[in-house]
Amino acid sequence: MASGTGAQDRLLDIAELRELSRRRPVRATLAIARQWAVILVAAAGAVYFDRWYGYLAAIVVIATRQHALAVLMHDGAHRLLFADRRVNDLVSDLLLAFPLFISTALYRRHHLEHHRYLNTERDPDYDPAAIDNSTRDWIRLFAADAVALNIVKTVGTLDQFSLLPVLRGDRTVARAMGRARCALFLGGLAVLAAVLVATGWWLPYLLLWIVPMITALSMILRLRDMAEHVGCEQDAGIGGTRSVLAGAVERALFSPCRINYHLAHHLYPSVPCYNLGALHRRLMEHQAVREQARISHSYLFGPASVLRHVAEARALRYATGSPDSGPTAQSPAA
Repeated sequence: MASGTGAQDRLLDIAELRELSRRRPVRATLAIARQWAVILVAAAGAVYFDRWYGYLAAIVVIATRQHALAVLMHDGAHRLLFADRRVNDLVSDLLLAFPLFISTALYRRHHLEHHRYLNTERDPDYDPAAIDNSTRDWIRLFAADAVALNIVKTVGTLDQFSLLPVLRGDRTVARAMGRARCALFLGGLAVLAAVLVATGWWLPYLLLWIVPMITALSMILRLRDMAEHVGCEQDAGIGGTRSVLAGAVERALFSPCRINYHLAHHLYPSVPCYNLGALHRRLMEHQAVREQARISHSYLFGPASVLRHVAEARALRYATGSPDSGPTAQSPAA
């Protein structure tokens, strides 16, 4: 089976990879601006119309865009937003990571270990027990996430790259992310708190920012994390990661910024998110990829859905006794 560097060397030539890996700062800037524009419009609409169903819709929409911010921060962790590393990390922190109470630097350290040791015991997102969940188990987990019943466990899994330990006075985390960046986060948080108290906007902030994070966003992250590696082969090759060619509605809800092309990302992590679709199509021209790639066509529905494929992998595991893999952390972008 093709896997690792040797397989990748045979899929793209250097010129193709260089072109697909080229950073386009305007596209990155527009992608960031788009997510914040949707967030602001959704929040303003909910406050203006002041109806319970308007707030509920806004919570869902904002959670999907918080997810998009996390996916773009994932590009920042790979230094794919801007060529200048200082600009890349500053923009990633201020506009993407800090609003979600995470650190680009801390997430980078965690996430690169995931790439380096994918689907092994040293992978920080690896959980061999994930494949044991039945479809009903997954649905119960998603439902519990959606109403914040799993919030304590979720926060615990995020502590590896979250800024919440900083708020608890954890100096180890503060040193790991750097004193200057830690001071920037705490200073920004102090300014935000002062503005919320002075304007009386603290309740809308809690309802339209914190509530989406601990409910719908938590569910979305679990679903996408499951989709990416659970039920795949226990290696870092073509069969170790799943891509989901979902429809427009599911992509908007669960996989913004082309993160659904996850196999393409794992094979070539130097390619920015806006080029992953083109990379996927190029990879699928190879027979070896078509034969070995784990491809689903929906997250939740139908015989080619992630849920169905994971259930089939679970059944095969019990029939043959072979191990499978899956994520354990609620990472923003596995």
